[in-house]
Amino acid sequence: MLDQMNAGRMAALNPQERARTLCTQARGFLDRGLLLEAERLYQDAVAADDRSAEAHAGLAEVRERSGDADAARREAHTSLELGPSAGAYLVLAQLDFASGSLNDAKTEAGDALRLEPSNRVAGELMHQIEAKSGRAR
Repeated sequence: MLDQMNAGRMAALNPQERARTLCTQARGFLDRGLLLEAERLYQDAVAADDRSAEAHAGLAEVRERSGDADAARREAHTSLELGPSAGAYLVLAQLDFASGSLNDAKTEAGDALRLEPSNRVAGELMHQIEAKSGRAR
């Protein structure tokens, strides 16, 4: 019954609002480590509005966490084509850091911090990049 009520509310929303609502729900699952549920909701958000930068950034993070670097990179780039996103820059920074591309990782982490100066994950990643490149503060 709750699912039917939720479906009715979602159907009443325009595609952009539906995608935004689905992304909010997906973020809750992703924050709890529930990748499959988050992925399903992010995919539903893209289906509702394929121009949702937030949905593509969320899918990028799901792909990165599940170990699919190529798909994560594609989704992050799609997100950035649609609009600036700290989340998309952060996925790219983490992928580049993991592969040893420190200059690219530093640029992307910096871009994430410019969009969200208080982003703790981006700040920590920037410190790791600086420490690994021998320029710790």
